[in-house]
Amino acid sequence: MRSLLRWTLAVLVIGAAVGFASPTSDATIFRAQMFTGKAPVEPALIKIQIEVNSWSTPEEVRALQQAFSEGGTNAFLSAFGRGEKGVVRFMYAHGFNLPIHVALTVPTEKGKKVLLFLNRAQWDPGYQKSMGRYLFMAIELKLNEKGKGEGRFYEDANIRIEPQEGIISVETYEGTPKLFPQVQEVIKKPEVAK
Repeated sequence: MRSLLRWTLAVLVIGAAVGFASPTSDATIFRAQMFTGKAPVEPALIKIQIEVNSWSTPEEVRALQQAFSEGGTNAFLSAFGRGEKGVVRFMYAHGFNLPIHVALTVPTEKGKKVLLFLNRAQWDPGYQKSMGRYLFMAIELKLNEKGKGEGRFYEDANIRIEPQEGIISVETYEGTPKLFPQVQEVIKKPEVAK
């Protein structure tokens, strides 16, 4: 009886967690696999789910530049941190969910480039890493016209605002970026009216 009660409780907790982790219906979702660089102690490859609820506009990027110009670094960091564009989910036992503060998409010759910027944070509580030089993390996805491609995760990145173009880019970074050998944009099927 006690084991049945524990099993039922475990199912309810997992169900609630899955409900909280479900993306909104209008989110753009990308699924990827990332090399962790921690094998054989931890999994060599983990799944990542990126959910973008809204895309940053050139006006929002220019507002960040203006915050920096008028108020300095602290004003910029405050404005940057207020951006709520989505979440990056590290889908394994020790992974965190990290908020995305700037989400950009840039058309390319054969598809698009997705640029995501986050405050620098630990993405895995079991991994000890020294303090970095820079304040940001960045994810860069290069996708073809079918939404498939590859990407990189910069754990310690310095960013550059390009106000004329209304974009932000990675200026430089410390350490070796984590690689996403497989990325797929999840294409939503249109709902059929009943």
